[in-house]
Amino acid sequence: MRIIIIFFLFGILGLSIHSCDTKKSTPLSKSMFLTDSLYSTSLGQYRKHNVYLPKGFTTQNNYPIIYATDGNSDLTHKKIVLDSLIDHKIIKPLILVASFANGKVADSTSMTIGNGEPHNLTYRYFEYVNQDFPDDNMYPHLENTFKSHLTYFSEELIQHVEKKLNQTPTRNDRYFYGVSNGAGFGLSLLNIKPDLIGTYICFSPFGGDITSKTIWKLDKQYPNLYYRYATEEFFLKEDVEFLTSKYLASNSKIEVKEFEGKHNDKFWKKEFNEIITMIFDDGTKN
Repeated sequence: MRIIIIFFLFGILGLSIHSCDTKKSTPLSKSMFLTDSLYSTSLGQYRKHNVYLPKGFTTQNNYPIIYATDGNSDLTHKKIVLDSLIDHKIIKPLILVASFANGKVADSTSMTIGNGEPHNLTYRYFEYVNQDFPDDNMYPHLENTFKSHLTYFSEELIQHVEKKLNQTPTRNDRYFYGVSNGAGFGLSLLNIKPDLIGTYICFSPFGGDITSKTIWKLDKQYPNLYYRYATEEFFLKEDVEFLTSKYLASNSKIEVKEFEGKHNDKFWKKEFNEIITMIFDDGTKN
C-alpha cells in the first residue's frame, strides 16, 4: 500500500508541474521522498528512481540537483539528513534523485568468495562497470549493458526528471553521488560526458577502470571531483595518483581524502554530510 500511495502522490505532483504554464504551483508544505519510474528505450524496461523534494519546493524555482546511484539503498535515502540541514539553514534547498540499478542475477558468470562458494553477479555490476568481454563470450547479451545504462542515466533519467520538475539547470547545478561500483560508474560518466554534470562526489570507487579505459584531454575543464577512500583500500592509491595527475594537468579541481577504515557506509555517510555542507552552504547562518 505504501508504494501505491507514493506513486499516487508523485502523480498528483506531476499534474501540478505539467500545468505550471497556466498557474503557479503551490510550494510544498513539507518535504517529500517519492518514487517514480520511466520506461527506458535504451534498457528496454521500466526503471524506478527516488526523488527528494525540499520543503517549500515549487516549480517556479530552480534548485541544485544531486543525481545518485543505488537508489534502493539506505545510502541515498537522505530525507532526514537533508531535512535537518535545510531546516537549520546549513545548506540551501536542493533536489536529490537516486537511480535504481537492476538487482537481478545476470546469469552470466560466477565468482567465488573466500569460502569457495559461488557468487553470482547481478545486472547492476554490468550496468556500472565498463568491462572487456572475451572473444568467446558466452553471454553476448551483456556486452552493451554498460553503454545502455550510461545512455539511460545521462540521456533519459536526467531529462525526464528535469522536465517533470520544470527545472532548467546548468552543468554547474548538477551533482553526482555514488559509492563503490556506483562511484566507479560516476568516474566513467565524468570522463565520457564531462559537460553533463559539474561536480562529482565519489567514495571508494570500484570498477571505474580510469587508468585503462579513459582518454583525458589536457585542454578540457573536467568536473569538480571529491574523491574519498579508506586506508584499507590501499589498492585505490594508484587510481588516486593517476586521477590527481590528470586533474592537475588539465587545471581541474580535485579534492582527495583518505579516511581511517574500510569499505564501509559508516564513513560514506559521514563524508557525504561533510561535503554537501561545504558545497551547498546556505550562506545565511550566523
